[in-house]
Amino acid sequence: MILKRPLTPVTRSTRNVKEHILEKLNPAQKEAVTWPAKPLLIIAGAGSGKTRILTHRIAYAISEGVPPFQILGVTFTNKAAAEMKSRVIRLVRQDVWVSTFHSTCMRILRMDGPAIGLAKDFSIYDEHDQLVIIKEILKDKGLDEKQVHPKGVRERIQRAKDFLMSAYQMAEKSQDLYEETVAKVYQAYEQRMNELKACDFGDLIAKTVALFDQKPEVLRTWQDRFQHILVDEYQDTNHAQYRFIKLLAHARRQVTVVGDPDQSIYAWRGADIRNILHFEKDYPECGIIKMEQNYRSTSVILDAANELIQRNQIRKPKALWTEREGGEPIAVFQASSEKDEAEFVVGQIMKLRAAGRTLADQVIFYRTHAQSRVFEDALRRMNIPYKIVGGTRFYDRREIKDIVAYLRVILYPHDEVNLKRILNVPARGLGKKALESIFDFARTRQILLDEALRRAAEIEGLPPRALSAVRGFHALFKSWRERQAGMLPSEILTEVLEKSGYAAMLEQEKTVEASARIENIEEFFSVIHDFQESFRPETAEGMTALGAFLESISLFTNLDSWDQGTDILTMMTLHTAKGLEFPVAYMVGMEEGMFPSGNQLMEDPEELEEERRLCYVGITRAKDKLYMTYARERMLYGSRHYNLPSRFLNEIPQSLYQFTGRQTGAAPQVDVDDVEIEFDPEETRRRILFDD
Repeated sequence: MILKRPLTPVTRSTRNVKEHILEKLNPAQKEAVTWPAKPLLIIAGAGSGKTRILTHRIAYAISEGVPPFQILGVTFTNKAAAEMKSRVIRLVRQDVWVSTFHSTCMRILRMDGPAIGLAKDFSIYDEHDQLVIIKEILKDKGLDEKQVHPKGVRERIQRAKDFLMSAYQMAEKSQDLYEETVAKVYQAYEQRMNELKACDFGDLIAKTVALFDQKPEVLRTWQDRFQHILVDEYQDTNHAQYRFIKLLAHARRQVTVVGDPDQSIYAWRGADIRNILHFEKDYPECGIIKMEQNYRSTSVILDAANELIQRNQIRKPKALWTEREGGEPIAVFQASSEKDEAEFVVGQIMKLRAAGRTLADQVIFYRTHAQSRVFEDALRRMNIPYKIVGGTRFYDRREIKDIVAYLRVILYPHDEVNLKRILNVPARGLGKKALESIFDFARTRQILLDEALRRAAEIEGLPPRALSAVRGFHALFKSWRERQAGMLPSEILTEVLEKSGYAAMLEQEKTVEASARIENIEEFFSVIHDFQESFRPETAEGMTALGAFLESISLFTNLDSWDQGTDILTMMTLHTAKGLEFPVAYMVGMEEGMFPSGNQLMEDPEELEEERRLCYVGITRAKDKLYMTYARERMLYGSRHYNLPSRFLNEIPQSLYQFTGRQTGAAPQVDVDDVEIEFDPEETRRRILFDD
């Protein structure tokens, strides 16, 4: 970063500067900050102040005479980089190069990329740009997007670049026709990107590694420039990032990495926990310092986290501790159903709010986005404002709005807003020109869009393929409208998903995003089944079951948003939670098959350990009070499940939790008191939890 004006030099003596940097550091932090200029691995537990360690170590090196321009700090987010830079400036009034992996590599390529044939003025393409190119390639190759979905291809290419895998290497490792096809698209994609003088985000790191590998003289220049390297969140690095740091640090080996193997939770997007676990194999002369003092949570919460995570084999042993001795026991609540669970949590939120806790002090953590729906319903009924971090409100998610649009158009042929939304979703070969022709036909004749579709043969210039698609689309709705009075909403939705091609569209994407969208649609079946269980035709005032259902969810599909403000409850997935903290946390859905998720139960011990790390992350977000809830039975993804309590509950010592409840059947009220349930300890453990 080039400053517009130089910073004012520090005027106090070097001794005073060092004293200022080291004051208020605990012994382990002080040791890490003053460690000599050789490799250092800092195992920084949750809440131990890792950002403070990194920034103070940078500042201390400068006070020792290291030129600021020889220091490189690397992290994962622009927010973290900006925070680190500002802290260093406050400490020593010196600017240093601290940025994300992608920003660092972009700057290197801007300067030296031409050495490997990269234009200095290369463009950077985002995910949407990538998708446009991939779609063009699929069209050129005559490939059906329903069979080889562009988003699935994009995700495969992104993961390949994370592992520094070329298109040729992907082709060599292909095990079926689909993988061979993706490899061919990848090869054409790379050729097209070169023609366009463009890089995607994966290229920024992969091409920098290639530059260093192919041009030793360029590598030496950057090794001379960055003689002291500090890396944040090292447990989250992928292979390409690992290679970038290793090449840059190879000459002088003055590298400091900070991280926590127990918080490595992103393997699904390429992070490799082995990078931090094997650091001392790469740097045998390294020092290892453990930051185990936690400044966030009570000792009860930390003891629970420690007992849980020690079950993992793939880790570096440590035990968090705090000066905040004691604290409230973890509250464990057994709900009769997912609705009972949501009512209990909302009731506790209201109680704590009445007792002085703000909504902003509290958070609901869940394993998957689909779980948020029942909590959103309960919160809205009680007029509690909330926000979802890292996700969209359940009823505002694209796939939910799409399928609700289908149902509305079945019931209301005049609903042109929803009809336009789904007319070409999934894609039916109706291009922009064809759609404009249909809309113009309806407008000039002043007829409903549904009527225009019925009369599609009269629309001039409509290609045969488009005409056939429109006729098929309209015929589907005609059939559904004729039969919907005698069908349950769940039956209608099943047909819609199958016959419209919507389910097939998502299944063929083969992406993480598509899997999440499928889960949300399956969860929507839970909404429908809940309605059908309570629906009574005699009270529907002449409406069909579909009409009554759509009316019942109308309150949840309006576009009104909560007023912005600080007193808003937060909800998020556990993957989004890392790096955050809240006085009160609710971890919900603590059941086998939910958390750990069904995919991680027995198939792969390493995946189960990552699930346990995810649970550890959730526990260590709580500062003062932690609730963990589970349901004896749960309607999820359209069917009822009877799950055992999560094994993670059983891995927490009984002395650290208490079972809590509320008056059976009582609606969430501010003045509802907890009802402590008396259980024989061993009988409780046998009945409600289970042993491994």
